[in-house]
Amino acid sequence: MGYKGRLISVGIVSLFNILRYLYYHHYLGLRFEASFFILTAIFLSVAWWAGKQYDRAKYFSEKDPLTNTYNRRTVEQSFHKLIHKSNKHGKKLGLLLIDLDNFKEVNDSLGHQKGDELLTQVAFILKKISKKDDYIARWGGDEFIVLVPKVNENFATDYSMLLQEELTKLDLCQELTIGASIGAATCTVSSMSFEQMIQEADRAMYQMKVQK
Repeated sequence: MGYKGRLISVGIVSLFNILRYLYYHHYLGLRFEASFFILTAIFLSVAWWAGKQYDRAKYFSEKDPLTNTYNRRTVEQSFHKLIHKSNKHGKKLGLLLIDLDNFKEVNDSLGHQKGDELLTQVAFILKKISKKDDYIARWGGDEFIVLVPKVNENFATDYSMLLQEELTKLDLCQELTIGASIGAATCTVSSMSFEQMIQEADRAMYQMKVQK
């Protein structure tokens, strides 16, 4: 159970303890009986269930269920927080837009289940080669976004080399290979919006794909 889920559980149990005290001691002056312990167990179960439901709802509101990366909504909300964090250290925020090459051929030749497996493998690779503070999100279809705080000038080239190297290790079939076209954009607090960064990265990614 997550941190906020535990807080909800503790809150429910604490509220029950207050009500229990008032009911048994102040108003009725009754001794504790078996029914009290049964009621306590019920409230504890409800508290645990409420906490788990909160964590589950929070997970599905933030994550892509297939790849376990962040979803579009979460990465957009995180943009301003990350850009201020980068600027605080005198750095720019970097954005990488990653589009898988030949993904359609994988779906058509090997089936959509294999395509889904490939997406989960790519997500695992992105987590492997990314830093702890990077935000990885599935943007849609076979596209991923990585927000990289505090980037240097070579961040896109370095990331692309690592990713391409890992993708060559994937075991698909002899006729199919998977690669990636990557577009990059950087900004400071006032230079451009999230939408403008996406557009710039998308143009760069398209140029890379055309040149292949």
